[in-house]
Amino acid sequence: MMKKTVHGWEIISNLDVRVYQDEAGGVAILGDRDNFGDQVPVLLNFDDDGVDIKALSHLTKSVRVSLDKKVRIEWHDEYFEEEAD
Repeated sequence: MMKKTVHGWEIISNLDVRVYQDEAGGVAILGDRDNFGDQVPVLLNFDDDGVDIKALSHLTKSVRVSLDKKVRIEWHDEYFEEEAD
């Protein structure tokens, strides 16, 4: 479980993520896996009273936005599992 705060909103993820943000409230979220290849980010726009979901990755299972300024992202973890030897 990972938590990050962006523009007063808390982002909670079931996997480690990298969060890139600009000053205008735009955010790109990627799963933190170096060996996974080219990922499609989750794109969100934040402001003081809302979140606009601009794009979802095919790796995203669900995104839940709550009234207490929390965004919960659940990823399809089977894509990120390591291969056993």
